[in-house]
Amino acid sequence: MRAAHRQGIILSVGLVAVIASLTAFSLGHRAHRTAPPWLPNVVSCRAEPMAHVHDPARLDVRGNCATVSGTVKSVQLVPAYDDLKITLTPDARLMPFLPKANQGVLIADLIATDQASVMIPPVGSRITAWGAWVFDKASRTTQLLPTYHVNVDQTQTATGVLSGHSEEKRGPPPRRSLRLSVSAPRRVEVGGRIDVTIQANWLQDRVLVPASEIRLFVEMTTQDGRGVRWKATMTHTSGLAVLHLVAIQVPATYTLTVYAAPSRQPVSAVTVVDVVRA
Repeated sequence: MRAAHRQGIILSVGLVAVIASLTAFSLGHRAHRTAPPWLPNVVSCRAEPMAHVHDPARLDVRGNCATVSGTVKSVQLVPAYDDLKITLTPDARLMPFLPKANQGVLIADLIATDQASVMIPPVGSRITAWGAWVFDKASRTTQLLPTYHVNVDQTQTATGVLSGHSEEKRGPPPRRSLRLSVSAPRRVEVGGRIDVTIQANWLQDRVLVPASEIRLFVEMTTQDGRGVRWKATMTHTSGLAVLHLVAIQVPATYTLTVYAAPSRQPVSAVTVVDVVRA
């Protein structure tokens, strides 16, 4: 009887150990499903995906590298930070990664510094996108942010047929390139105003012409490259844009960088601002 009792205890302990192992394996497997897998060999995974993302503290990075696919529902520019939001109806395989707050859709977010190098897909097209998988603490949704590579797998089939023929007789448009300059006070006390002036000009046939309605993204970073302030704006008809920032940062030296990407021509201008104690 004692041997049988001992054997029963051993079997019970063994069963508990097996259940615990299976549970740990299940939890570990589930933990790896917090972000869609990365499909390599198309674009490199970014080691620092939050670089240039405004206010990264609002995001919880669930996966530095993720690949998603789906059909484009809409493409919308958010002027406040110059983000381009691509709303997708994701493939069924992605649904387990989406919380209820996503309501069955996924946003692939193109930040300003990536828009010159990433293809903007048409509405209705099927795409594959690569980027970082993040959880937005405010909206309780998951997003692909930043999205830094997009491949259009299939465009929407046209429903109509166009006939006729036309010829371009004027020749190709003249080549031009954008020139940016930025100025700001070199030294500002904490709580003081940082007046930033940006000038954008087109250089065409060795002549500078004011570049109007150029979208600009301004970022202030610390010496180690960490972003602390972000602002988006647009040039006026004179090619000028003026920003008024308040020096709320701790005393230090900051780099102020202006980014622009008209016609897929990335351009930037840089200046330095010292924030000092009053």
